Amino acid sequence: MNDSSRQARCAHRQRACFISRGFDGNHIDEFRSTSYLTRMDHTPKETDSAAVKSADTPDASPDSPPPRRRRFGRWIKAILLLLFLLLFPMIIATYHDCAICGMKHTEWRMIGVGWLLSSRNRLNPCSEWYRDQVEPEHQHVWARVPYAEGLDIFGWKVGMFQFGSLASGPFNWLMLGHQRQLAIYQRAPDPAQARTLFLKLARFEKGNTTARHNQDEIFTRLNTWIESGLKGPWPFQEGEFETSRSASPFRK
Repeated sequence: MNDSSRQARCAHRQRACFISRGFDGNHIDEFRSTSYLTRMDHTPKETDSAAVKSADTPDASPDSPPPRRRRFGRWIKAILLLLFLLLFPMIIATYHDCAICGMKHTEWRMIGVGWLLSSRNRLNPCSEWYRDQVEPEHQHVWARVPYAEGLDIFGWKVGMFQFGSLASGPFNWLMLGHQRQLAIYQRAPDPAQARTLFLKLARFEKGNTTARHNQDEIFTRLNTWIESGLKGPWPFQEGEFETSRSASPFRK
């Protein structure tokens, strides 16, 4: 064995020795502790998979509910939301009649904001007769009836409302229907007189005014004649109303 190999082995032995001196300085204890030093320098560490698992797993808090209770709470919220969408009216459907020809008109609006979602017109025998016999074209004057329906977000009816205050004028208090309105047109001396009569009842006049008192009188006379089954003569004098077909207080 040459000198270089011998020196290397001696250095290795010195690194592997743990030398401790006594407190009295009289002796030296030598321990070969290569395995001991190795255990101190190379302590086992946590594996990467365990570290990732501990990082992904949330810390359990004493105040947080267990997972099963959290899932149950989500189901309760979903059921309440579904019941709200099914039972609470989100859309209101209002119904109108044309005070001139009696055509039916329906509007669907969003409750609260009044956005018009859709509308539809429907002809009936009175509107067709008026178009053929009186005016081929005219501007409709929609008088709202005292009835409305509430619809949910899916369009299902969930409520009905019927109040006299929903009517836009005393015209709809007459509950004419297209057949009775057509009969009034046919019994009137001039269809233009009946047209002007209906227009005067399409909108409420301001309260406690002369115009409102005149409107109430017209309504009472016409309603009495209707309740009698349209018996007797025309309840209004000739020339009592302006019969110009082109003039309408509701034209814009």
